[in-house]
Amino acid sequence: MKNNFTGLKNIENVISNLLGPIASKNNKKYNIISNLVKNWPDIVGKKYCEFCQPNKISFTKDSGNIKLTISAFNSATGFFLKNNSEILIERIASFYGYKAIYKIHIKQEPKMIVNNQSKILEISKNKQEFVNNVIQNIDDNELKNKLRNLASYVFNSN
Repeated sequence: MKNNFTGLKNIENVISNLLGPIASKNNKKYNIISNLVKNWPDIVGKKYCEFCQPNKISFTKDSGNIKLTISAFNSATGFFLKNNSEILIERIASFYGYKAIYKIHIKQEPKMIVNNQSKILEISKNKQEFVNNVIQNIDDNELKNKLRNLASYVFNSN
């Protein structure tokens, strides 16, 4: 049996290979939604990307304009998206180089969202001081927080 494994592939290629045949009838639609999903955190921002997602795109028959439907998982995110839809259209246009989306429709859908902050485990003061001493010379605050979270996980897994 011949081994077709050619090394590690990135997830985008794997998904494209799986979904490509399904979407081959409407390649333009597939490419648009694929790029939207891939760039979603950059389009809506990291703060809102886990509270909404692109749901579907619709082409108008007469002019070929594209309407994007976004699922918002809470009312605050839906309000933000509705009030900033023109900004989102411009951000999407910056990814494509042209105005790909002409209208955005927001659809409220309830969905349970797990807050990452609730996953942080508590550790003793001695261990906290130890971790703080180890990471005190690191300038990047995001890296410091990730290292603190890692330390709490490691200390609590023993």
